Amino acid sequence: MKKLFLVLATAATFAACSNSANTPADRKDSMDSVASEQKDKIDSAADVRKDKIDSSADAMKNTVEKKDSAVKANIDSAKKHK
Repeated sequence: MKKLFLVLATAATFAACSNSANTPADRKDSMDSVASEQKDKIDSAADVRKDKIDSSADAMKNTVEKKDSAVKANIDSAKKHK
């Protein structure tokens, strides 16, 4: 029984280690595909972050402009009352 088990284990090892199905071209295509997917994920994340930064910058710019116009209006009002 032990000999049979040893023979089956050896055959299974040879079958599992056989890489004849994976040619170098197949492995390269697979690596290129994975790299392309990762690049797309990075680009997408970068676009989302850029959009978030741009919207925050626009909001801050609008806030500054509103405060600036309010200060100018107060200055003009003070000049008229002199």
